[in-house]
Amino acid sequence: MSNTFPLVTRQPHDHIAYLTQPIEALGLNCGVIDTNQFVAHVYRVAESLPAGKHAINLCENRYLFLVGFCAAIQRGDVNLLPPNKNTATQKELSEDYAGCYIIHDGSDIMDGIPAIDILSIPLASDGHSQHSVPMIADDQLACISFTSGSTGKSKPNHKYWHTLHRSSAINYEFMVPDSPSTVYQLATMPAQHMWGLETSVLLAMFSDICMSDAKPLFPQDILAVLDKLPEPRMLVSTPVHLRALHASVETVEPLLSVLCATSPLTIELAKEIEDAFSAPLREVYGCSEVGSMAVRRTATENSWLKFSGIHFGQQANTTTVTAEHLPEATELQDVIEFQEQNRFVLAGRASDLVKIAGKRGSLFTINQTLLRYKGLEDGFVFYPQDANQVTRLVAIVALKEGVQKADLLAFLKQHLDSAFVPRPVYVVDALPREPNGKLLRKNIDALHASLRKPRN
Repeated sequence: MSNTFPLVTRQPHDHIAYLTQPIEALGLNCGVIDTNQFVAHVYRVAESLPAGKHAINLCENRYLFLVGFCAAIQRGDVNLLPPNKNTATQKELSEDYAGCYIIHDGSDIMDGIPAIDILSIPLASDGHSQHSVPMIADDQLACISFTSGSTGKSKPNHKYWHTLHRSSAINYEFMVPDSPSTVYQLATMPAQHMWGLETSVLLAMFSDICMSDAKPLFPQDILAVLDKLPEPRMLVSTPVHLRALHASVETVEPLLSVLCATSPLTIELAKEIEDAFSAPLREVYGCSEVGSMAVRRTATENSWLKFSGIHFGQQANTTTVTAEHLPEATELQDVIEFQEQNRFVLAGRASDLVKIAGKRGSLFTINQTLLRYKGLEDGFVFYPQDANQVTRLVAIVALKEGVQKADLLAFLKQHLDSAFVPRPVYVVDALPREPNGKLLRKNIDALHASLRKPRN
């Protein structure tokens, strides 16, 4: 017989969510949602779910996502966390997983799949009713996330209940070591992605984090939501969002801390964000298959501190990760160089090494150099997959207003070996990043193809 663990470990009157604006359709006012109200909402939604076993959760509002996520688990269903909200993705999931239904809050949905709009369920009517917290079997499959692949279908990653609650406890210990009490958290990335799920959803269920319902994207919107939250406050984001935030605002109110992940973060940006928010910035290392594994204060240290319970094994340049709460060993794509106990540095990826003009270089290091340029909004250096006779790297960049491509090239020539200075450099308005801040190689290749001049 399997062990069980509560759906949520917060006390009845703990603040689990903060609504930054009223949800009028549900009769919910702006302000705090406590654990009692949350559990009542979960039961109410669980009673209203369509028949099926796989829930495709498309909710944009982070609190409604949380309620739908937990309602499916309470009923014994599996949450499917799509990499995007496209109807084509919905169709693909419904074909791959039997008994699919959709939970949404006004999203565009595919015809032919049973769906429930949470905004149609009267949650406020029994919001203060007393319900016992459901107990969930440790071996229950709670959700399936999907690693965005460069081509073909995304890879499914199965997350069991014991993995979610155990990893969340570890994450809280290392991500929020300075928590004095309930911390009011704003996250800028979708809850459907693992970085968003781990930080903005699971931490609210299992630790003293009160999640904001909002998902702002633009700098002024981020600041506006932060201003609505009680103190102490923390921001969870990505380097792309932080770079735009720093470029667009001059003065901000202090925070308790900032968390960042999903793409490389430069020392320079880390220092600028720490100065702007008068708060430590912790960068988190992880992958979709495993989750978060390590943390560092990027402004002050180069090495990563490994989380407790995470074990690395290494043979040649291959590193595997194991942990008691993980269902299986996972091989990492990154090259890891171990230092003293529990610390390591990243040396790029095995696939990142390129040879140009007889010289070997790391795309990871080259991209880190590019990101240091002050006039850069965003950018990426890569080796074209259809290179054939091409022996040069290519860069696609978005530049700040008034910055010329020649200025960027001058900087790169100063800091890179001439063999690794990208040629050509294409300037675009924005890079095709996913909602979680990542760049998929297939999108870069498609953009590159559209930018190349046709050959005569």
